[in-house]
Amino acid sequence: MKTYTFGKETVPVAGISMEDGILIIGSVKNENYNIMLIKLNYEEKLEWFKLFGGKDDWEGHSIAKVDDGYLIGGAVEGIATPDGGESWKAYLAKVDGNGNKIWERKYRILGNECVYSIVPLSNGVLLGGEASDGSKRSFFLMKTDLMGDLLWKRTLGTWEDAIFGGIIKGKRGFNLIGSVKDTGWSVIAFELDREGNTLGEKHLGEGIALDVTDLNGKILITGDKNGEFWISLIGEWEATLGEGTGTAIQILNDGILVGGELNGMPLLPSWTLMES
Repeated sequence: MKTYTFGKETVPVAGISMEDGILIIGSVKNENYNIMLIKLNYEEKLEWFKLFGGKDDWEGHSIAKVDDGYLIGGAVEGIATPDGGESWKAYLAKVDGNGNKIWERKYRILGNECVYSIVPLSNGVLLGGEASDGSKRSFFLMKTDLMGDLLWKRTLGTWEDAIFGGIIKGKRGFNLIGSVKDTGWSVIAFELDREGNTLGEKHLGEGIALDVTDLNGKILITGDKNGEFWISLIGEWEATLGEGTGTAIQILNDGILVGGELNGMPLLPSWTLMES
C-alpha cells in the first residue's frame, strides 16, 4: 500500500474507476483548502495530481463518470470551521480524463451548501446535498443541463441538523435519503418525481445513514446506529458489527462490500447477500 501527502492535510473522499486507473477526489489544506483530484494506476502509482481553488476554501466531495469526461462536486468560496463552515456555494465542474477543467458552475441555494451526490442523466445532471440558512439545515435536489446550467432546484425540510445520505432512482423518479436530528437521529427518505416534486416522505428508522444504494428496488444503507457500525436493507434485515461507523457500500456480484471504521481501525468487510 502506498501513501501520498500533498499538504498540511490531505483528505481523500471518493473515487471512481477508469479504464487504466482510479480517479480520487478530496481536499488538501495548505494556507486554504483546495479541491484535490488525483489519478492512480492499478499499481497505486500516482500518475497526476490537480488542485482547484480560488477565493477562500474549496472542498471536493463527489465524482461521477459521463460519456466524455468526469463531473466533480463539492463546496467552494466558503470558510471551513470545525463544525462545517459557512458561506459555502454548491459546486459542479466537468474535467477531462487528464483532470483538465472544461467548465465549472457555482450555485447559491440557502447561503451555505455542498454537493454530495452527482447522478448523470440522459438529459442532464441531478445534484443532491445539504443547505443551510445559518440556523436550520435542509437537503436540496437540483437538476442542471449537460453544461451545468440550472433547470430547477428544490429544498426539503428544516431540522436542527441533517446529514445527506444519497440519491437512488425510484419507480416514479428519485429517492433522496438522509438523516435528520431534532431530538435524536433518524433516517428519512423523500420520494420525488422527475421534476423534483415531492411525492411522499417515509421514516426508515433510527440512526445515521452515510451511504446508500439500491438493491433490487430496496434501500440498502450503512452508517451509525447508537455508536455501532450499522448496515441495513430497509424493511428486510439489519446488523451491527461493533463500535464504529459504516461510510461506504457497494453491491458485488456475490455480496455486499462495506467500508468504514470498526473499533478504531479501518474496515472493508465483504458480506454474502441475505435473501428476504
